[in-house]
Formats: sequence, C-alpha cells, structure tokens
Amino acid sequence: MKRSTLPLLALLAIGIAPAAQAQMPPVSVRAVPVELRQVQPHHRFTGSLRAVARGSVAALEDGRVLEVTVREGAAVEKGDVIAIVDSRRLEAQQGELQAMLQTAQALVSQREAELRQTKLDLQRSHSLVGHNAISQQEHEHNETEVAVAEARLATDSRRIAEIERQLELMHVRLDDTTVRAPYNAQVIERLAQPGEWIKAGEPFVTLVSTGEIEAWLEIPERYAGVLSQYAEKPAVKIVGSDKQYNATSAKRVNEVHPRTRTFQFVVMLDDAEGELSPGMSVDAWLPIGPAQNDLTVPKDAVVRSGGSTYVYKAVEGEKGATAVRQPIQVKFETGNWVVVEAIGLMPGDMVIIEGNERLFPNTPIAVTEVKGPALQAEMKTGRQPL
Repeated sequence: MKRSTLPLLALLAIGIAPAAQAQMPPVSVRAVPVELRQVQPHHRFTGSLRAVARGSVAALEDGRVLEVTVREGAAVEKGDVIAIVDSRRLEAQQGELQAMLQTAQALVSQREAELRQTKLDLQRSHSLVGHNAISQQEHEHNETEVAVAEARLATDSRRIAEIERQLELMHVRLDDTTVRAPYNAQVIERLAQPGEWIKAGEPFVTLVSTGEIEAWLEIPERYAGVLSQYAEKPAVKIVGSDKQYNATSAKRVNEVHPRTRTFQFVVMLDDAEGELSPGMSVDAWLPIGPAQNDLTVPKDAVVRSGGSTYVYKAVEGEKGATAVRQPIQVKFETGNWVVVEAIGLMPGDMVIIEGNERLFPNTPIAVTEVKGPALQAEMKTGRQPL
C-alpha cells in the first residue's frame, strides 16, 4: 500500500507540529501478528505472453474468391468457414471423370464377356483335339485367346481404379475450395477480398489461437534444476492488470541462450474468457527450493514509498499504542503473503494491514487485531496454512 503524506501536510498547514501527535485522537487500524511459517523460497521471473498458434490460412486451390466470411477481430471456432473459392471448373472436371468411369466400367463388362467366351472355346477345343477333330495348332490358338482376354480385362480394370483415385483427389480439391479455420482463433488481419483471383498458397486471413496462451519466462541457467523439480503448475501475474492466472502445465525449453545465459520456461494458461493477448508482460514468483521457516506478513502490510520498503508495527507504550515504522527486506512473495527479513521484527509482533496508508511514524493508534486475509480464506476452505 502507498503511504500518503496528506496527514502530515495537513498538520503542518494548520500549525500542528509532529511533536504534538500524541495529543491527537488515535487512528483506528487493523493489525495481524507476524508469523513464522514454513514456506518455499521463491524468486521473481519476468516474461511475456505468446499465442499457442499463429499463422495465415492460405488457399489450396487457384480460383476466384466468392466470399470471405470474417473480418478483423472476429472469433472463429475450429471448422468454421472462412472463405469460399469458385469451384465450377473443378466440378466440370469431376463430371468428365465420372463419364470416363462409366465408359471404363462398360468396357470391363465387355472384356468379362469376351473372356467367358474364349474360355468356353478353349474347353471345346480341348475335347476336340483329344479326338483329333482339330489340330494341336488350333487348340494352342484358343489358349492364346484366353490369355489375351485376361490381359485386356486386367488392363481395363486398372483403368477403373485409376479413374476412381482421380475422383477421390477431385473430391478433396472440391472440399478445399471451402476454407475452414484450423483451430479456435481470432482474426487479426484480412488479406483477400471477394472477386479477387487467388493462387494456391496465398493467404486469406491471419489467425491467432484462443482458449489457451503461453507465458514464456526468462530463467537464469542456475535455476535449471530446481524449477523442473518444484515449479509444476505455478501462478503467473499479468503486469498490466495485476490479475493472476494458475498454470495448467509448465515445461522447460532445454536450450540456453549463449549471450544472456538464460533458458525459456513455458507456462500454459487457460484463457477461456479471452482476456489475454500475445505480447503482454507477465511475472511469476516460482519456487526454487524446499520449504523452510521464514517470517511472513500479509501483502497489505507492506508499504513501498520513495524507494523504501517497510511495515508499520503496533507498539504498546505508557500512553497507548503507536505506529512504529519498521524497514524490511522482501525475500519473495507467495500467495497473499510476503516473506521478509527485518532486524527488530519478531514472530507475534503486530503489523498494520488496514489504515496504514494514513500513518506516519509514532502516530497514536487504536488497534483491532484480526486474522490475516489469506489465513481467513484458508480456514474457510479447510486448507492448512503454508
């Protein structure tokens, strides 16, 4: 929380010196005790968001663009129609192939009839040659006719298979004239207009995937081993909005940059509401070791002002409680708690979490002790404190 200088300026403006603060009525504040808790050490890492997939959806067939169904900013789901290309030429070729198939099928029927006839002639000649009714030469001629008929049938049957494969390819090409979204995405650029002639490989639109997004964090190489061991599903904070997202998975890219000596740690985030965009800055407090005992205070107790970091400690005196400014060093953050180091701060000391924005050193205070916000939430859900 930021410390306000307004109370001190107001006192000086009306002629009340800071030394006279004890004569003022005490300021009502809420405070919690400093706790010695077992927490994992964390370190802050920074990075940015990247789309899981980004690319241009291109034409697979040449043709005139009949329709582009989306514009910039539109959300599309996998399988949605993006554009339609004129398919009349391909439909005409398909009709020609179907006619060729029918002709080939009729020719195969003819070849089958010819083969049956040559086989009957061969059976008769086999009987006749045994009775010396025909010559051996005539019998061999009938055998040759059967072999020729079988070869003709096989050739024309293969022709049918070839035409059928061409028809399958034509079906695929006709299907490609209707261009569909390859994944859930948002359109960020429209590159073709109806009426244009487009060639295969030229793009219609550029898409950026939605639903999930990746946070790429820059990690110094000295943390390579510990992150894989402890940071399974870390939380990532968006710097601009200060909103936090829990990871669905995390993985390390096993390559260290030769100049910066860092590697990439990729954290997958669920963006079902579509609030995140590639390029956003992020940071994350990731665990870098096993749990250990440390002094912890709620985040609301920490005041950062003029390059200094401190808390206000409630100290009882002869004339009541006063707010004592206690400098601290933040070691790391975990959840709603801040792990600190401070000479003069001990477990059980009361630190102010509400009303500290109105304080200055030695302000008289009226203290109401409460439980820490994070601890309250953990107790409501039945979870144990860290």
